[in-house]
Amino acid sequence: MRAKILAYADKMFTPSESFIHRSYRAFDQIEPVFIGHDLRSAPPAGVRAIELGPLHGMLGEAGFKQLGYVSPQLKARLAEEKPIALHAHFGKSGAYALPIARAMQLPLVVTYYGGDATKTLNTDDNFIRVYNRRRAALWREASLILPCSDFIRRELEAKGCPPEKMIVHYNSADPERFQPGEKQNILLFAGRWTEKKGIGTLIAALAKLGPKLAGWRVRLLGDGELKADLVAQLRAAGVEAELPGWIPADDMPKHFAESAIVCVPSERARSGDAEGLPLVCVEAMLSGCALAATRHAGIPECVEDGKTGYLVDERDAEALADRIGRMLDDPAATRAMGEAGRALALERFNLLTLSRRLQDHLLRVAGL
Repeated sequence: MRAKILAYADKMFTPSESFIHRSYRAFDQIEPVFIGHDLRSAPPAGVRAIELGPLHGMLGEAGFKQLGYVSPQLKARLAEEKPIALHAHFGKSGAYALPIARAMQLPLVVTYYGGDATKTLNTDDNFIRVYNRRRAALWREASLILPCSDFIRRELEAKGCPPEKMIVHYNSADPERFQPGEKQNILLFAGRWTEKKGIGTLIAALAKLGPKLAGWRVRLLGDGELKADLVAQLRAAGVEAELPGWIPADDMPKHFAESAIVCVPSERARSGDAEGLPLVCVEAMLSGCALAATRHAGIPECVEDGKTGYLVDERDAEALADRIGRMLDDPAATRAMGEAGRALALERFNLLTLSRRLQDHLLRVAGL
């Protein structure tokens, strides 16, 4: 029988966050049991989940989240699982999980992914918000903090997270799901149409490229609050683009498989929000795509400039257009970049390797 951990994600199985349950993909000694309050979709086959709401007693969810009250029935139900550790995804979930870890005397591990470490909302001294109020205690009492990139590690350390508590644990993707297909002249963007994703910079770069895009298909996936205005800019510039909208995670591998170039023009938003290490970079590299990306957050830890793609400064549409133009002009060199990217991702961002490493971390903090 495998040991069990409690995997805390307050919004369980959110379709855009399938990387959370996939992070346990290679576990063979531990079974994760998910706990949280909002079941966004059905658990994947073979995955168990416990909704905490009915277990809080008279004080309800507010008593648990705001006051840290762990009811006897909640503690008893979770104790039935005989967990060896508690693993929280995102800083906010770590703050909610802290009273459970205390009540059950469990080692607590927290993974940080991006905005939870960078947004001003999460990094200021706001006593009203639960995360901000418990942040110092969370960092002090957690057994281990896992930032998803060295950039996030530096952001956390600058705010007071003890460096000795942190080990960088990179985002990763499954090489069995993401593989190169028959490559076509497709330039792909996959992400939300928001400030942080830099889609505005990409649209400006595409407008500058003009005739260079002849013979290439521009495919821009996703939706968001900036889409209507940016699509109008595309059309005004005469750029034809495929706009399929939001794509389910299970359908993404085929888009990467046939694309030659993937654009990741991320930038820090005015709110302070920044990427950790965009999973789209890893998925694209495993799929043999060359990357046109920015020197933002953890991207330079993943994309090697001139070898697996090109890097430009944030918001520099002129430089982005120039690098994309080079890739369009030399398809053979672009394909070679894609091949080099896959080799690098298999070595450094392989889900199977990183999942086993995560299991080792959890066994270690549990004393096993």
